[in-house]
Amino acid sequence: MSSDVREMISKWAYKHFRDFDTVPPDNEILKYAKALLICANGDGTLTPEERNWVLGYFAIKGVSDSILSELKNYQPTESLQEVLDTNSTVAQKGTRFLIYDAIQTCAADGEYAEGEKAVIRKAASQLKVSEDVVKELEELYLEEKELFKRKIDLMFPNGKPH
Repeated sequence: MSSDVREMISKWAYKHFRDFDTVPPDNEILKYAKALLICANGDGTLTPEERNWVLGYFAIKGVSDSILSELKNYQPTESLQEVLDTNSTVAQKGTRFLIYDAIQTCAADGEYAEGEKAVIRKAASQLKVSEDVVKELEELYLEEKELFKRKIDLMFPNGKPH
């Protein structure tokens, strides 16, 4: 894929998903993605569905092949503290999105396990996101999931195409 196409994808995706006017630098994206994988490994198992959710999520944001390759092979054994730089943009402005995306990552395999919840709450505490906000983000995730199901049911009353 050409760099022009990747840039177009990135700009569109960050505007669409975050209302950002610019694309974060690669080092911030990589830290963010690693943090999601660390949270998903909070129950001791990073499932293929969880890793694939992260890979797909960042692929649709137009990240480089090198970042995707690193994420494919990343072993999420680091602590969140090691990965998240408190001076980063994520730690200063993107904390709630990080927690929300971590919830989505953890639930990608159909289970949002207690160990994953504990790691997410630890991350939230480190990022100064309150327990009440974490609960709201979990509720938002469930509401959006139900709304998506409702949309699909409305759009395909006779079943989805193959």
